[in-house]
Amino acid sequence: MPRKDILKITEKILKILSDKKEHSVQSISLEARTQWRTAIKCLEFLQKIGLIKERKGNITYKAERLFSLNKKYY
Repeated sequence: MPRKDILKITEKILKILSDKKEHSVQSISLEARTQWRTAIKCLEFLQKIGLIKERKGNITYKAERLFSLNKKYY
């Protein structure tokens, strides 16, 4: 199976987040059909450049990370 381009994965993630809802890393990786490690790399990059924001969710054995688009990019 060929590798997916990181830019295409980032575009898919932005499309997923464009519905103005919060999504977890797991739901994003499932919808984008990529590994969660790759999804986290893309999400952290988008957060660094200011396109998305992060919020902590439920804390069980591992803290849930919820991502959504910043309001000025709707």
